[in-house]
Amino acid sequence: MKISQLKPTYKNILLISLPIMLGSAAQNVIALTDSILLYHLSEPDFEAIGISGVFYLTIAAIGYGFSKGGQIIIARRMGESNYEGIRRTFYDMLIFEFILAIIMFCFIKFLSPIIFQYFVESPIVLQKCQEYLSSRSYGIFFSYLGVALISTYTGIAKTWFVMIDTIFLAIVNYFLCVGLIFGKWGLPALGISGAGYASSIAEMLALSYLSSICILIQVLKN
Repeated sequence: MKISQLKPTYKNILLISLPIMLGSAAQNVIALTDSILLYHLSEPDFEAIGISGVFYLTIAAIGYGFSKGGQIIIARRMGESNYEGIRRTFYDMLIFEFILAIIMFCFIKFLSPIIFQYFVESPIVLQKCQEYLSSRSYGIFFSYLGVALISTYTGIAKTWFVMIDTIFLAIVNYFLCVGLIFGKWGLPALGISGAGYASSIAEMLALSYLSSICILIQVLKN
């Protein structure tokens, strides 16, 4: 069924909205996984992830918010059957998200240690916050580019992409966190910095996986 033929029934609304609700919780699922696993590592690690995790979620929300604006424009272009407009909006959003990611990456890398000094009294917790954010900061590129891609498909009501990406991200992040935090399966035990690397790698793999699906669909259509 074409998007323009979708009727505003409870079933169709539910089928479209459920994956969106699941996808909206993606960053929260990552933060929750990191927190639960680091709780079993040490108390300072658990305290640090509570502070730095919320800080990173705030940074991630900035890119997410911009992508919602792009999503609204894409949905309008879809209603107008302006497919060239959808393409231009997507690329504009992608470029802006990448530039914004560079700015936020520099902010996390160079300014967050200064900011945290005013709010964290414990030197150990402060050090662990910096360790986590140092490794987690790389994920901001994949997070911002990922929400641009997801918002595009959400705007044209192809929300099952969101569900696939979120489930894949959650599973990969869990196993990478276990491996890199505790040193399982031959991986190095990196502690809280391992959680940051694991989440960043998981976002990179999720973006690659989703991009591969999109490319494959286009190839099969042609």
